[in-house]
Amino acid sequence: MIRRIRGELLGRAASAVEVLTGDGIGYEISVPLGLAGRLPPEGSAVELHTVLIVRDDAHELFGFETARDRELFQRLRVPSGVGPRLALAILGALPPERVVRAIRAKDHRTLQTVSGVGKKTAERIVIELADKLDDLGDDPVPGGGPAAAAVQALRGLGYPRAQAENAVSRALQGLADGAGDPDVDAEELVRHALQHV
Repeated sequence: MIRRIRGELLGRAASAVEVLTGDGIGYEISVPLGLAGRLPPEGSAVELHTVLIVRDDAHELFGFETARDRELFQRLRVPSGVGPRLALAILGALPPERVVRAIRAKDHRTLQTVSGVGKKTAERIVIELADKLDDLGDDPVPGGGPAAAAVQALRGLGYPRAQAENAVSRALQGLADGAGDPDVDAEELVRHALQHV
């Protein structure tokens, strides 16, 4: 099992990247839509959490930003009718946190917004996974309060954790410097933070 690949990013397309490892092997890795664009420039070092899927006619490698995303991909493949390509499409169309929330809330409609996921497939995903994702819930945000809620809201919109935390921090700093009331609620803080993403 190939669980992680670290190396130089040689090239990228919308749904795949090529990574050259230190031993001179270049791997083509399928990634969720949008991930390739978030990776550093070509020639930079990258590390992806991976899943190798072996079939009679092919060996396919799928890559993810975090081990948590990789685990969600693995679980999405469990329901019948959901293969690796559809699981990858789901993670490319919706942020992982939103996928988990939709499944746990039995929100078929959100899942059906993904191309290739019909009503029956969405229902199967929800039925088979709704009670099996507790360990993949939203990451806790230290500190609690409106700042933590604002970070979670930005992450739910698809912003990476570091970018969300930075935007909220800058918004709080701006409010403290006299641009507004530093004791704002999470909703107001999100509005200010969106100016910094």
